[in-house]
Amino acid sequence: MSTQHPITRSWQTLAVLLCCAACPVLAQQQATTIAGVWRGELTTPVGAPLEMVFWIEADGDGWSGLCDTPAQGVFGLPMTVTDNDGALSMAVTATGGEYRASLSEDGNKLEGQWLQRGAELDLTCSRQPSPPAIPEALRDAVAGTWEGPLDVGAIEMRLVLVVETGANGRIEGHMASPDQSDKTMPITRTDLLDEGRLRLCIGTAFAQFRVAAGDDPNTLEGQFQQGQRAFDISLKRTDAPTKVNRPQEPKPPFPYEAREVSYRNEPGGITLAGTLTLPEGEGPFPAALLITGSGAQDRDETIFQHKPFLVLADHLSRRGIAVLRVDDRGVGGSTHGDNPEEATTADFAGDVLAGVAFLKAQTEIDPKRIGLIGHSEGGIIAPMVAVESTDVAFLVLLAGTGIPGADIVVMQTELLGADEDNEEEAAQNLALQKRLVALARDASLSNPELGAAVREILVELPEYSDEENGEAAIQTVIQQLTTPWVRWFFHHDPAPVLENVRCPVLAINGTRDLQVPSKVNLDAIGQALANGGNGDYEVRALPDLNHLFQHCETGHPSEYGKIEETFSPEALECVSNWITKRFVDRR
Repeated sequence: MSTQHPITRSWQTLAVLLCCAACPVLAQQQATTIAGVWRGELTTPVGAPLEMVFWIEADGDGWSGLCDTPAQGVFGLPMTVTDNDGALSMAVTATGGEYRASLSEDGNKLEGQWLQRGAELDLTCSRQPSPPAIPEALRDAVAGTWEGPLDVGAIEMRLVLVVETGANGRIEGHMASPDQSDKTMPITRTDLLDEGRLRLCIGTAFAQFRVAAGDDPNTLEGQFQQGQRAFDISLKRTDAPTKVNRPQEPKPPFPYEAREVSYRNEPGGITLAGTLTLPEGEGPFPAALLITGSGAQDRDETIFQHKPFLVLADHLSRRGIAVLRVDDRGVGGSTHGDNPEEATTADFAGDVLAGVAFLKAQTEIDPKRIGLIGHSEGGIIAPMVAVESTDVAFLVLLAGTGIPGADIVVMQTELLGADEDNEEEAAQNLALQKRLVALARDASLSNPELGAAVREILVELPEYSDEENGEAAIQTVIQQLTTPWVRWFFHHDPAPVLENVRCPVLAINGTRDLQVPSKVNLDAIGQALANGGNGDYEVRALPDLNHLFQHCETGHPSEYGKIEETFSPEALECVSNWITKRFVDRR
């Protein structure tokens, strides 16, 4: 969910999450080995050359590495490095890029091709000097646990940075964003910058801290950067990260069985892992498969230390309904497949179909009473699966959409920017968003044509005119707008799919939802179901609830983490009463 949970992954908010391990260069390696720092310039078909830096070190009997693209603000991406009799492969799995090269006879050049998304581009890299060591006094000054708020405009979230000195004087540790999840992301490399500043690379977040220890030994001042977006941040030393109160989170013992499960989506090449909760008593039971919103979510749909799917599953299983909640691709126990960057909502529908098949094969589950509960993007996926599979007995759409994705993006931009202090800036941002969305939703444009049109718009704007960073920022916007997920989402209209849904449907939304506006989407969902002749559907707007179904003041994402309530009791009762009336009480 993240914001990241907003259903749109617009060019302003998209972020790629990666994972890697620390790998500083060993200065003592000889020039005839591939260990070291390598720099080259990749000539792209459009735009200026892209600087690339590769860090390689011996790792046991093999090699490990990191990749930087400094112009994009990206440092410390993980590489899988293999050497097959001089034929080198350096693959950045999360981005789908691979450098295939060979070492020159004098050991000072790597020569080969960079492969990504079907392109093969020549790339020659030269060996660079080893980086300077980080002074011991500076290592000691940054060691400890640090916490501070990160204000990114739409939301404010806490970041926790744990810094330690490991073997051979290396800086180690991790970053966490506890308001989003309990996952920790390792410090992949630390670089000494000018004036005693450090760059702490966080490969798993595509991010970096640039901080300096000042006069106050309990404060780190600097910037947090993710891709091209940089934000000032002040971190305070703490003994332990701040705990928040989430009173609805279920605590054991539970009056139902919780079973760890896994199954395959064979066509997609994905293994999915999750938790199946089975009510007390004799089955077979009705069952609901929960479908998360946009972004890579865990099975509990964790956001700001809320676990809405855990709360929902607990509530339903206490009412006699089995529940399957599942980690999304690349999260927890689920694999990401061979081409994660190519996946769209339609691919995620295949994961749900595999989940339905899994439930149907369980002896404790009634195969004629299997339903889908989809939140946000999950509310787009659920009707797609119901149209394809006659095994789906019911749908519950939680803040699902009834209008095209491109329209959702524009409405969301307008609503979330409505309370900004600078009205003129908000209006300009909305106008720009409309122009970019109109281009991205034009199915007649190929990706190169879309990129060229986007560039023509952005080069005229002052914020993209900076010689050093402007081109990289433009490339970032183009890359995000041309991703398969974004283009699919912008083109997709849920209404024709909903018109073909024949099973019972409950669609609910909060009246203060600023991400999937309630009235326009519920009206569109109801109209589509009526147009298709569905005889059993209910559409309800729940007062004063936001996109996460919390009671709120404004509905703005900045409130999500500050609200102690995870899922309003009214919404929980609405869902469970509707299901039990049709599929529990009338067995």
